[in-house]
Amino acid sequence: MSIKPVFINLLKIQLPLAAFLSITHRVTGVLIFFLVLPTSVYFLSLLLSSESSYMNFLDLYMNNFILRTFVLFLALIFTYHVFTGARHMLLDFHLISETLSATKTSSIITLILFLINGVIQAWVIL
Repeated sequence: MSIKPVFINLLKIQLPLAAFLSITHRVTGVLIFFLVLPTSVYFLSLLLSSESSYMNFLDLYMNNFILRTFVLFLALIFTYHVFTGARHMLLDFHLISETLSATKTSSIITLILFLINGVIQAWVIL
């Protein structure tokens, strides 16, 4: 008879980097559904409703650092989800070996590519 753990403290367990990326990929998927998608639809409706609302939104966007930072946050959530999703697909199609060292290497490469892309996005958006 095996004894199953009743309570697992995720802060005390040292997860491998690949497991951390997998968990955060799921979290960003939830954030995309509940935060990025509704906000993007709202911003799109503001931009497309009329020419004056388009100009008002652009004026607000250009003069409001908090709004630009929020848009950067939304873009970073989406791109992180895309990068980690592409890594998961490469693993699913067995294009990346499923050994511990290969998954760690692919996780590091994914994070480095995301950070480079994040710096570029921050430079463009802010």
